[in-house]
Order: sequence, then structure tokens, then C-alpha cells
Amino acid sequence: MSGLKTTPEEVSEYEVSEAGVGNSETEIRGKFDPNTGVKRGLKTRHISMMALAGVIGPGVFVGMGSALHSGGPVGLIAGFCIVGLLVIAMMNCIGELNTLYDFNFTLHCSRWVDPGFGAAIGWCYVMLWLCNTISEYVSLTSILAYYTDKVPLYGWFLIMWFIFTVFQTLGVSAFGESEYILSFIKLLFLSGVYLFSIIYAAGGIPGHSPGNPFKEFPLAHGFKGIANSFVYAGVFYSGVEAVSMTTSEARNPKKAVPIAVRQTIWRILFVYLGASIAYGITVPWNDPNLSLSNKTMRAPITIALTNAGWANAGYFSTTIILVTCLSSINSSIYLASRSLFNLATEGNAPKIFSTVDKRGNPWIAIHVCHLFGFLSLLAISSGSSVAYGYIINLSGVCSFIVWTAIALAQIRFRKGWLANGYQKENILFQVPLYPLTSIFAVFLGLLLVLVQGWSTLKPFDAGNFVDVYIMIPVFFIMWAGYSFYYKKFWIPYHEMDFETGRKDQELTEDDLKHANDDPTEKSFFSRIWANL
Repeated sequence: MSGLKTTPEEVSEYEVSEAGVGNSETEIRGKFDPNTGVKRGLKTRHISMMALAGVIGPGVFVGMGSALHSGGPVGLIAGFCIVGLLVIAMMNCIGELNTLYDFNFTLHCSRWVDPGFGAAIGWCYVMLWLCNTISEYVSLTSILAYYTDKVPLYGWFLIMWFIFTVFQTLGVSAFGESEYILSFIKLLFLSGVYLFSIIYAAGGIPGHSPGNPFKEFPLAHGFKGIANSFVYAGVFYSGVEAVSMTTSEARNPKKAVPIAVRQTIWRILFVYLGASIAYGITVPWNDPNLSLSNKTMRAPITIALTNAGWANAGYFSTTIILVTCLSSINSSIYLASRSLFNLATEGNAPKIFSTVDKRGNPWIAIHVCHLFGFLSLLAISSGSSVAYGYIINLSGVCSFIVWTAIALAQIRFRKGWLANGYQKENILFQVPLYPLTSIFAVFLGLLLVLVQGWSTLKPFDAGNFVDVYIMIPVFFIMWAGYSFYYKKFWIPYHEMDFETGRKDQELTEDDLKHANDDPTEKSFFSRIWANL
């Protein structure tokens, strides 16, 4: 399947005028990736909304209660701000890499560091999203059980597992549209939560007032509370880097990636800092309800609404959390399967996982990853809070390892780019304040990998200590094993390949559709809408 010509001069006036609808095989990047066979069905608005709210899961409503209980509102804000700085720096690194090359960050790690490093990062990412799939199923079945106890937890799981299995076979376009709609709904829900929190905290509900919990109970357990919030922040922020995973299935990554990168700051401010403040001003961290076993009843929004006089607030909260669960599980299956698929196409996993159907869907990788959802049933016997805690710890360290690796790959890329005579000006999206931003991301990422298990040392908790830090030796063992297999341990700058897969001179669907547009002919409101 042929791709698009690489320079504008090679596109005739006829091709430009006829290219609008995207039906011919010779046009735009092609409907399918010629290297992997996946369909390029994600539009810019899909990727933008996914970067903003796509992987917001029930943790923002339920898990934030546990985070509030362990760190207090000040601990939450400190943790999310510090980790947020790492996320912003890392996302700018993705912006620089993925506007030039539309392959995912694991391949960037392989190309700019060494193949073994990229393979190890790829498996860490698979592990991250398998853990998220399991934890979100735990949340989903617990939430559905709030509606009725006539259906057992395993019954809810089997029903939802079948629904997600069918939906994932519809292809990437259906996934993109569903995430776009669900993300918009989640943002509306969050806006409503914030509005209620402001009114409630300001004494706007007669006869009901939360007092001033933010002032009276600002920090739980000192620095230990802040360290605990690092773990939660790592898990809740995970998925923001997923824009790199979507580029091979994007219609126009040159446009979508920079937009998604710039939206990161709004996700941090509106979603996570907003939620930290909203919960902190309405629910004290030592509220006993935050320790309840029922996920719905220990959600801060449920506690606040109930204290404000709404006796049946649990049903409203359940509906909100249900929507986020549906979106989060959908995204987790997508990212886990694409990570496994990418490993297979790069030769770092069994080749069978690179199989795609006629829709360009990696169906074997999808169904194998989805099978791990059955591990959520273990929570029925072992206790959902214990299982959720172990999975949170494992997911958090995987996130920090991946983010640190992305920043390291960008540093190596930039140094190699300049060392091979390429001009800095040819980089379409440049990391601001380079190299300080990238170096900061590497050092902060390494620090957070080491610090996040600090709370397990005093008193020493052997089980949690192993759970938090187990991925560190596993990562280095995988890196060493693959490096010995490839017999490459650190790619020299002069051996780096900067031409294969380069996309900065490639036209896209949007380029062709608007090739003859004159921006000055657009109305004022059209330009405003385009910017929005």
C-alpha cells in the first residue's frame, strides 16, 4: 500500500484539488500504516480530547479519596504539582520526537538509546496498562454492585467483559469517537463537581457547611503523606503519554501532537489540581468514611454530597464513576494491546501479536491483553482495597520509568541530530529551554522512582516494599537480556538513522484538503472556532 509523496512539489494540482474525501490509495499518508497495517483512523480532535481527559479513570473520583486520606489536601497538591512538572517536561519531549517521526516512544527509545532499552520500556508499558485494566475492572464491578446485590461481582464482570470484547473489535475509529464523547461527559461531570464544591464550601447550602477542612486538616502524616501522593499522581497521570502510542493510527500527527502536548497543562490544572482543591475544601482527610470498603461511599464527592443533605448521593456518584470506568477500561485495553502489538512488530514479542484484521485492528493482541482482566476476580476473595493497593504501587513505578526513558531518548535524539549535521531549525516542535527541561525530567523521574517507596521503610513493610520496587530490577534484567540478544548496548551518535520514517516533509490529509485555502478569507468566527 503506497504512502504519500514526500514533498509538496511532487503533488500535482489535480491531486490537491481531488484529495478532499480521502478515498484513493495514493493519497495522504494512506488509510493504513504500510509498515504495520493498522488503520489511521484517529482524527486530531480524538487525540486532543484523549490527551485532555481520555484516561481520566475512577481514580479521580474514588482513588483520590484514598490519596486524600493518606496525604491530606496539601500533600495532594504538592504531589500532583511536583509530578506535574515531570509530566509537562516529558510531554514536550514527546512533542519533539513525534512531530518528526510517527512511531511510538518505545521505538524512539530503541533508535536513540539502544534496542534493548526500547524493548524493556515497551514491556514496562504493557505491564502498566495490564495493571490498569485489572484495577479498573475491580472498580467497575464494585460500582455496579452498588445498584443491586442480586448480580454477583463475577456476573457483572462477565457481562462487561463481553461488552468490551465486542466493542474493541469495531476498530480504532469507533474507539476514537467513543473516547471523544466519554471524555466530554467526564469534563462536564468534573465541572459540576467543582461548582458544587465552591457553593458548599462557601456556605451556600442552608443548614449544611463543611467548615474549613483545608485550613484545619491541611497535611496528613507529614512528608510521608506527600511521598504517598507521588504514587497516586504517577497512576492518575499515566496515559498522558499515550499520544505517542496513537501517532501511527493518526491521520495528521504533525498537527495533533503539538496540540495534545500544549493541552497537558490544562489537564494538570483543571483535572488534578482542581480535584485536589475541590475535595480538600469539602472533606477532611481524617473523615472515617474515606476508609470505607464500599468504593462509592468512600468517594469524596459522595461524602460531600451526603453531608450537604443529599441522602441518595451514592447513586449520582455511581453514575459518574461508571462513565469514567467505561472510558478508562476502553483506553486501558487499547493502550495495552497497542503496546504489545508494537513490541511484536519490532521483533521483541511473539510475531503472532502483530496480526491485524481487515479493519487494521490488532485483534490477537487485543484479546490476549483483555484476558488479563480476569485477574480482577482475585479481588473478590483477597479484598479489593488490598489488591487495588498492590496494583497502584506497581503502576506508579512503571509510569515513572517510562516517563524518564522518554526524556532520556529525547536528549539522545537531539544530540545525535546535531552531531550528524542536521539543523536545529528543521525540528518542527522543539522542547523549550532545552537541555534544562529534558535533564530536569530525567533527574526528577529517577528521584520519584526511588522516593515513592519511602513510606514502606518506616515501619518497614516487606510486602509493599517489594511491590513498589520490583519493577526496577525487572526492568534492568530485561534491558540487559535484550541488549545481549541484539549485541548493541549504547548506540553511538554517528550510527543513528534520522531518515527512515521521517514525516516532517510528508503531506497529510489536512494539508491536501486545505492546500489552496487562504486564511485571510475565513471569517472571524471561523478562525476562533478553528483555534478552539
